[in-house]
Amino acid sequence: EGARAPGSYSGLTVPARSTRVIDLGAPGAGAQGEPVLAVSVETTRGRIVVSRFQRFLGGGRLGTQVSLAAPAPRDQWWFANGRRGDGYTESYAIYNPTDEDVQVDPILLFVDGAFPGDPIDVPAKEVVVFDPATLEGLPNGTYSAVFSTLAAESVIVERSTTQVLDEQTGTSVLAGATPRSDGFYATTWYVPMGPAEPTIAALVIHNADNAEGTVTVSALGADGPVPVPGLERIVLPIAQRITVALTDPLVLNRPIVIESTNRVFVE
Repeated sequence: EGARAPGSYSGLTVPARSTRVIDLGAPGAGAQGEPVLAVSVETTRGRIVVSRFQRFLGGGRLGTQVSLAAPAPRDQWWFANGRRGDGYTESYAIYNPTDEDVQVDPILLFVDGAFPGDPIDVPAKEVVVFDPATLEGLPNGTYSAVFSTLAAESVIVERSTTQVLDEQTGTSVLAGATPRSDGFYATTWYVPMGPAEPTIAALVIHNADNAEGTVTVSALGADGPVPVPGLERIVLPIAQRITVALTDPLVLNRPIVIESTNRVFVE
């Protein structure tokens, strides 16, 4: 039904160096029963960090998710690790927080080629949910995805993934990656903490260039980044995605640096 600005959400104070929790589902809060909900938070004074705590209890979803809000809309959002097939349900939520209607172009990138979707109209201050299953002839498998608009930086895109494994259901929500603030794609990415135990396909790296490149994975030690044996100069095929296993004890519970000769996106 469009955007609303309930008076109960206006003029909220957040004391210095503290956290305030706002329950959007509380009685009288104005957001009960909404199947899709986007939120914009603006400060009249000072600076804040906003995150979202979300619990899924229906609609085929299950689980608890904590994620940071996006600090600004952009004109491109990339996802390196899309998945389609038995046991997976994925959708993308596109939010336009601006005062102008925009059009967004989705492209799904599989090993066998690209699958562009029809342009998606996203009205001002509304959310549109895109389901990849609506694309005709879409194969099963893993893929990368990019959502872009010719309008000014105007949208925020998140992916919702529900996976059923051994009769257990889990839902996760992830915001896409964007070009840097200077408009260029990054060649270096950072993971604050590696997995606690050896993990297959722990990193998913998408090569955004139409040229072959290499990538090196390093663990951060007391003397700086140390290349992980066997993960030096891994070949990146042209405009493709690869997965990297993190099984060496050097990367477990350690910060990780991913450096590439090409422009890449990493999940």
